[in-house]
Amino acid sequence: MATLLASSSYAFVAPAHAADDSEIIVTATGISQNIEETGTSISVVSEEDILDQQSISLAEILQELPGVNVTRSGGLGAQASVRIRGAESDQTLVLINGIRVNDPSTPDGSFDFGNLVAGNIERVEVLRGANGVSWGSQAVGGVVNVITKRPTDDLRLFAQGEYGARDTIRLVSNASGKLGPVGLSIGGGYVRTDGISAFSGGTERDGYRQYSASGQLQVDLTDTIRFEASGFYADSRVDNDAVFPPFSSDSSQFSLSKEFYGNAAIQAEAFDGRFQNRFAYSLSDINRDIISPFFTSLPRGRSERFEYRGDFAVVDQLRLIFGTELENSRYENAGVTDSTGIDSLFFQAIFQPVEGLTMTGGVRHDEHDDFGGNTSLAGNIAYRIGENGPTIRASYAEGFRAPSLIDLDDRPFGFGTPDLLPETAKTYEIAIDQPLIDNAVQISLALFQRDTRNQIAFAACPVAPDPAPAVCSNGGRPFGTTLNIERNRTTGVEAILSITPVEQFRIDANYTLLDTQNRSTGANFGNELARRPASSLYINASYQTGFGLNLSADMQMVGDSFDDLANNRRLDGYILSGLRADMPLTDNFELFGRIDNLFDVTYETASDFGSPGRSAYVGARARF
Repeated sequence: MATLLASSSYAFVAPAHAADDSEIIVTATGISQNIEETGTSISVVSEEDILDQQSISLAEILQELPGVNVTRSGGLGAQASVRIRGAESDQTLVLINGIRVNDPSTPDGSFDFGNLVAGNIERVEVLRGANGVSWGSQAVGGVVNVITKRPTDDLRLFAQGEYGARDTIRLVSNASGKLGPVGLSIGGGYVRTDGISAFSGGTERDGYRQYSASGQLQVDLTDTIRFEASGFYADSRVDNDAVFPPFSSDSSQFSLSKEFYGNAAIQAEAFDGRFQNRFAYSLSDINRDIISPFFTSLPRGRSERFEYRGDFAVVDQLRLIFGTELENSRYENAGVTDSTGIDSLFFQAIFQPVEGLTMTGGVRHDEHDDFGGNTSLAGNIAYRIGENGPTIRASYAEGFRAPSLIDLDDRPFGFGTPDLLPETAKTYEIAIDQPLIDNAVQISLALFQRDTRNQIAFAACPVAPDPAPAVCSNGGRPFGTTLNIERNRTTGVEAILSITPVEQFRIDANYTLLDTQNRSTGANFGNELARRPASSLYINASYQTGFGLNLSADMQMVGDSFDDLANNRRLDGYILSGLRADMPLTDNFELFGRIDNLFDVTYETASDFGSPGRSAYVGARARF
């Protein structure tokens, strides 16, 4: 299996279900588009995939996708960072219902996936590679687009509950429907667990609790004008430890967070639907309280965004996408407030000169309040040769990310460096997809490379054996500092295989080979970038019995990596296995259960942070 995977891949298949010819995605260009018409690599995770996997955290599902690596600082609810194709976590742009949710009050401006529970989510699209033209700043490594449950034409009700290891409870509910011109979907969730020790050598448990709610509203004002709004709210508490190698220890520290993401939009069409217009306002507001015996920190982050996006089908063969965006973000902590903004213009064209060939190109200009202008280019092609022949894809894209507000904050005992430079990246990709045996087998191979300049990274100051940056010598950086890595390069291979020998039995697998290099002159030249495993393999097999019982087994193999820029702290690779089952009792009611980390493997995704051992869960869900 591993030998076959090394020479094959399927670049856009979902974890458990292959995308068919009608699969529609929005992440490639910001508008609805057939997935077969884009030259970029995109994975689609459907609601059924999420239910089949049974995972509580969305980060656990993302970890199973090609090119995606997750670092977690403890158990359920602990901070989780998602890296795509070896890019840093702050180079992953995260959207919830189209709202940019990266947190300006975190040290790097990244999004914490630890609080994103996989309930009431209808769909997730993951674009692998830079997409600065469509999505602007931070879309350097990739884009994760989360879509919560939308209104349905008929009344639908959903409820789920489960219980398991470490006194873990999860409840999820949702109701959706439409009455006349008004469609509404609203849902809620609750999760709690006693947890594990966030410090891998600790003895006390660090628990987690979250209340959440989400909703979407659609109102057809006329035949051609629709009002849309969505909201997402989460209130969370997670216990932490003082983890800072080699001085890590148990701690009574805990964090509280309240997150709200909302938007409102007018969607209007003209020229018999050939000209689509969207005017939108979105808000991201995150309040966190970090409380320990030694300090209290109250970071507040807020982003507001105004945008217009036009989609004009000039003729059947030519489609134009264009728009403008105005974004303002700010943070506050310890009486210090800072803010910045970025204004953008973009233009894209999708051209289909002959059947089976789609060419996409675009340009974007970002004007940052603090760092001036940056222009990004992108282009890709997708060419399907014949009815059952291979599809060839190729793409080039550029990305841009300005330093976050906290990256630049040089207050005493902080982390920032005021003279940081913006990050820029160029990515290249070529892929081939091939269906075989009447689509019973799907294989593909994707090769990619990303060259990044001035990537912002964190370096520890006083902790041997890391080489200390010069800024550490004055004593004003007791915990570490941000700095630019002048140059780095990432090359890799993604391979995905899907086999359906009979209707009831399916095997899905993907393999990622990754080579990351620090190419800056100095002590770390040639070193691997931190927390980027050189290889990862995921295999899932599922079987549906004749009487309705569904059985699944999966295995995840993650290779070695390093936890620091100096490559002195090694993170050993690991193999995890799991079992899942679900049994429909009626058309509306089913039971399910799973065992994670079947062989009770001890492993770390970051030095001194613990990970859950063998865990069993059972639950039930109802749909009407």
